[in-house]
Amino acid sequence: MISMSPRIEDKASMTVELQIPFASTLQSLELGRTRDRGIDLPNGLTPGYSAIIKDTDGNTVGAKAFAWTQDGTKMLAIHIVKGGPGRDHQADVIEFVRQLRPLLLPSAS
Repeated sequence: MISMSPRIEDKASMTVELQIPFASTLQSLELGRTRDRGIDLPNGLTPGYSAIIKDTDGNTVGAKAFAWTQDGTKMLAIHIVKGGPGRDHQADVIEFVRQLRPLLLPSAS
């Protein structure tokens, strides 16, 4: 897992996690998509989904994306929390999936 926070006072973070083998099931990923109110990743990046992260007051504070192989043996997770102001964090996590999926989940490319 790679995690980065530019400055402690910013409380911003980005996490990239690759699980090989993925220790859960395809069903748990689908349940997560429902719980997170996730939307499918764009064509060419599926299977997977992205979702907005909200704080306890319902304010958007970031986004997350999950992508996995068809057989469910590998899973890539990307989270951005409190990133740059004015950024579309959901678009950002999708772009990270677009760039990293062919490298980290080559069987899915």
